[in-house]
Amino acid sequence: MLRTIKQTLAAAMRRLATRVRLARCRAPVCRFGTDLHVGSRPRLWAPERIEIGDHTYLGHEVSIETNCRIGRHVLFANRVALVGRRDHDFRTPGVPVRFGHWVGAERTPSPFRGDGVVIDDDVWLGYGAVVLSGVHIGRGAIVAAGSVVKGDVAPYTIVGGNPAVPIGLRFKTNEEIARHEAMVASGTFRFSEKGYDHWVVRPGPP
Repeated sequence: MLRTIKQTLAAAMRRLATRVRLARCRAPVCRFGTDLHVGSRPRLWAPERIEIGDHTYLGHEVSIETNCRIGRHVLFANRVALVGRRDHDFRTPGVPVRFGHWVGAERTPSPFRGDGVVIDDDVWLGYGAVVLSGVHIGRGAIVAAGSVVKGDVAPYTIVGGNPAVPIGLRFKTNEEIARHEAMVASGTFRFSEKGYDHWVVRPGPP
């Protein structure tokens, strides 16, 4: 009984912490889905927009510093970063890079202000992965820990390294992918801050 009460209180505190962390998001447009989790010490900033879909998990010390659209059922491990590759102008003669034009400036907007990252549904970004703006990570892809992603990632591809390159496939055939997507689409999945033993994981029929 006491254990159940402690679990319930801890879960309520984690849900409250996620709401507070999302409320601190610093972007003109912030759109968040349901059933999200945001770990401790996040940085959520963008010059224009941050959009995060349902059932997505952001681990501890995740840093988002560029526009982004993140899909559903996405998993960010700890210390994942989405960053702008053209945030500071370093090509103007006579201007030190420290004083170069910044993508977040409002008085003189940067031509790269709209750059961002798109991450489709059901993607896993491993510990410490860095994704640069302009990248589109396809549905179901996996990015290995410590990778630096500079180019687009095809759906259901596993990439790793710096720069990240394909190192495998999540499923072997298109038939497996179709079966997986059908089961996810018709399934029921609910996250609980009480822990994995309290999650609802019911894949639908193939």
